[in-house]
Order: sequence, then structure tokens, then C-alpha cells
Amino acid sequence: MGGKKTKLTDWPDNLKDVIDWFLRVGGKDKESLGDDKKFELPKAVNALGDYGEAKNVLESGSIAGNFGYVADGLRVFIGYNKSGSQELKGDGVGLSSHGGYASSYKDSAKWDGGSSNPTTYAHILLGSFPLLYYGLTHLLWRCTNGGWQNQILQGDGQGTDLSYFMNYMGYNISQLKSDVNGTQIATLLVTDSDSITDLKNFCNSASTMTYPDFLQKLHQKGTVAGSVMNAPLYKLYTDSHAYLTTNWKSHMLNDIPQTKAEIEATLTGYSEAVKALNPGSSQKLSTAYLTLLAKIKEAFIPDLPSPAPSAAASAVGGILGTAALGAGAALATNVGGITTTLKSLILIFK
Repeated sequence: MGGKKTKLTDWPDNLKDVIDWFLRVGGKDKESLGDDKKFELPKAVNALGDYGEAKNVLESGSIAGNFGYVADGLRVFIGYNKSGSQELKGDGVGLSSHGGYASSYKDSAKWDGGSSNPTTYAHILLGSFPLLYYGLTHLLWRCTNGGWQNQILQGDGQGTDLSYFMNYMGYNISQLKSDVNGTQIATLLVTDSDSITDLKNFCNSASTMTYPDFLQKLHQKGTVAGSVMNAPLYKLYTDSHAYLTTNWKSHMLNDIPQTKAEIEATLTGYSEAVKALNPGSSQKLSTAYLTLLAKIKEAFIPDLPSPAPSAAASAVGGILGTAALGAGAALATNVGGITTTLKSLILIFK
């Protein structure tokens, strides 16, 4: 999994990192400042400057309010106390005993109000929304309609599909509660009891439901208001989409990205926007990243042989900004030697 990150300007590498970053910056974990007045992330976003209509989106106040709501939902998911010491209380997925759940960020990684490097904070914020949105909604789908309802977290990522998924999302399975099953995880993600009942009902109304169908249903059902990933997280995701696509035309995988900001953008279809925002960054990617990206690019060559399209391929195609199901399936079969960040983004849909 790699060593702990030493500061909050260190880019998240997987879903766990993103969640831990949200918890630390949002004042929800045990090492947080615990002072909501010091939460000034919207200012970091605004520091990116005036980019036409995107400025209005980012200054509307929706990011601040929705970030807080999502961070609190993630607090419930992991199992931190709401107030006081903010220690793990053991009713989320995180193991509360000694040697249990640990943040991806060192205790010394403190939120400084965004003053040290507002542009990096803003890029991390905007780049995290797609992974958080797709990762959590996929987990919810699997745990309500995708066959993981009765699976538990065991076996160091090898015991069940659920534990395998969580392992590839960056989690050390030994730090999670081994008796938590998929149905309980779904309940943690949908914090309102009426909403989880309604969610289960419409999932169970069909014998099978693909992930794209699930997303469509999720946003058709206004009664699923208590869901962490429904209205608040979806609003953050659409805000970042509006920002990154304003004044730039998306060109999927025209160039191999060179920075972590660019790779986040490339895998969600917004590479041109981030390149324009962050030219000359010194945060260069390794040769392994570049080699893998070359393989990804090859997967989109029109005459490349590929397996038959599937629901998983459809989901991959969706996050990559393409409707080519065959290309998505080819992508899923050409990712040998994948590194942690790209595992997180691609294996969500495996």
C-alpha cells in the first residue's frame, strides 16, 4: 500500500486515500483540527481564478455545503465519533481496537486553511470527486443488487469479492471489521433507514440490475435523499464536471499525461482542462504510469481485437468518456502491472 502521506498536499492514490483526505480536511477524524471556522477549502477552489461560468459554479456555496455533508457521511462509513475526541467508535467499517483502522495521512498532516498551496488543494478537491462518486456508488450497487449482500470483509483481500474490492481500493483488510457484510455496508452508505429500505425495494424489483442502470435509478428516486452519494456527492461531481469542461473541449487520451492532476483528468475525460490549469508541474509520473497509459491508449485503437461488450465494459466506457463498449472491454484486459491509482479507477468496474 505504500507509506503514509506526510502532508495534505500529497495526492490521494486510491479511494481510501480520498476518503481519509476528506475526513482530515473536513474535521471528521481523530487528528482533525475540529474547528469548522478553519475549513476554508472553497477559498482554495476560488484561488484557481476566473474561468468564465465555472467561477460562478464554484463560488455558489454549493461545494462548501455539500463537502461538509459528504465528509460527515464518510465519518459514519468509517466509524468516527461525531464530536469530542473523534476516535473510532466501532460502528462503521473501521476496526476500533489497537492496530485497527489508520488514516492514509500521518498525524502531522494538518489542514492549514489552504494558505500554503491553494491551487494544489483545489486540484485534489476537484480531481477526487469522480473517484469518490464512482467508487462509492459501485460499492453501494454491489452491496444491494450486485451479489455482495452477504459477503464479509475477510481474507486480506482474497476471501470474498467484497474484501478483494476493498483491498484494491487501498484498504488493509486487517484494519476493517471482519464481521461487516455487504448489506451493513449499504446501510452505512445510505444513512437514512427509510431510504435504504426504498433503495433495496427498487433494487430487488429486478432480478438483475447493471451498474449504469443502478446509477440511473438512483438519481430517478428522489426518496433516496439520505444517501451519502446521492444528492450531495452527485452535486460535487457535477460541479467538478462543469468546472473542468468550461472553456475547454475534452479530447480523450490525445496525449499521455505527465502529472497526477492530468492522470485524474485523463481517466475522467478532462485532460485538456487540467493541462491548461497546471502547466509545468514538477509532480512527474513514473515510467510505470507512462507505460500503462500507453497501453490504455492502444486499447482505443479502432481495429484492436477485444472481448464481447459487457455491463462492466459499459461502466468503464462511461467513466472514460466513451461509448465504445468494445474499447472499454479491451481496456479492462490490457492493464497488466497496473499501479495503485489506476487499479482503483479501473478495477472498480472489473
